[in-house]
Amino acid sequence: MKKRANPDSEANIRRIDSKPRAKKQTHGFQVHFLRGRNAVTKMFSDTVYGGKESARRAARKFKRGAMTNLPDRIFRGPISAAKAARASKLKSKAKPKAAAKRGKTRRR
Repeated sequence: MKKRANPDSEANIRRIDSKPRAKKQTHGFQVHFLRGRNAVTKMFSDTVYGGKESARRAARKFKRGAMTNLPDRIFRGPISAAKAARASKLKSKAKPKAAAKRGKTRRR
């Protein structure tokens, strides 16, 4: 069963709310992203920042500042569906080989 995303989460900012029956409660936003060999992770707790919206604003501000100091993202994952579709179209449009067009058969 797939885990549902929290509706308060954003790109690179996760909302973390522990379950009510947990011994320790955790509520806040976590900023997490990778750039090159650098991993950036920081937690913004609701209690430390004075509430949910204040923690969200602090997380967004941190993300903007951290993104400017790091290099751009380089995607090294699998080929996207659009690229794969373009590649298959190019292969299907390839011209047949010259040997198949000749029509002459060689006798031995």
